Amino acid sequence: MAIAINKIRTLTTCRFSFIGHNKVQVSTIIALLLLVLQNAASIIISTTQIQSCTTTEDKRFDPLTGILLSELLKVTISFVCITQTADPERNSLLSTLKIGHEEATLPALLYTAASFAQSIGTSHLDLVPYLALSQTKIILTPLLATLLLNQRFTPQHWTSTVTMTAGIILAQTGASQQTQHLTTASTNTHSLPGVLAMLLSGASVALGGISIERSLKRSATTATSATTFFVRNAQLAAHSLLFALLSFLWKWLSNCKTGTDVSSFFGGFSSLVWVFVVLQAAGGFLVAWCVGVTSSVTKNYAQGLGFAIAILGLLVVERRDVDVKVSVPLA
Repeated sequence: MAIAINKIRTLTTCRFSFIGHNKVQVSTIIALLLLVLQNAASIIISTTQIQSCTTTEDKRFDPLTGILLSELLKVTISFVCITQTADPERNSLLSTLKIGHEEATLPALLYTAASFAQSIGTSHLDLVPYLALSQTKIILTPLLATLLLNQRFTPQHWTSTVTMTAGIILAQTGASQQTQHLTTASTNTHSLPGVLAMLLSGASVALGGISIERSLKRSATTATSATTFFVRNAQLAAHSLLFALLSFLWKWLSNCKTGTDVSSFFGGFSSLVWVFVVLQAAGGFLVAWCVGVTSSVTKNYAQGLGFAIAILGLLVVERRDVDVKVSVPLA
């Protein structure tokens, strides 16, 4: 009887612990699912409506302006949330923002460089190789996490990473074979700068994710989680805003010196561009949250799933038949 009672007590304790753990898991799963949807929607809008075609008044959307606006939106939201979550009696707003701000410099520079490199990739690559190369971060992130953070992954993690990467590459190979008769030999003559740019982008995103993960998890022990989260996002967005602004001014001055036609700041903007800007800002918060509660590797898994959904969405939007060579690797 005593043994039976002890077993019941043990089961009851495990039950309550399991329920408490489930609450954490549910919030994490919701965040990851939102990241999947955000990434899929951003890819579809970017490739079909923004970077692949012209917009209003035959002017192309400048990705740098999108970065500026999305980072400005992130800074504004973060500032508002900090004022609501921080304790004004302990530190002022300025003092709170200064804590560990130097840790946001490197990831902000890397993310800005990645966005700039992606804009180069879109101008030199077709849709299929661009999307395939954009997923190089999936295999680079665990490698960098092992080298820089001393993280240890099980063979299952490595198998999942390699399988996911292989599936994405095979899916893109199958999709490219479907449209091979529509491409010409001239499309690949100037693809090398685009390939190098996308490889640089993948490495920058992977290293930036590792840096922000280390910063978030290290600073979580010195402040409340909510305050730390928004402070790090404000710092990251502020640094990214500065780097993007400097890049935009440098590009604008270069165009003025060469006599190139300089469009207005909002040239090429449409309703979908504004949706894209909001999605990018939301994605920044989702990425930071997912990296903080899980890891950069898990975040990349979610974004990889969003990529797969986006590929299927693009096939539907462009009214292409889904070949077995595409659907099987995605599955």
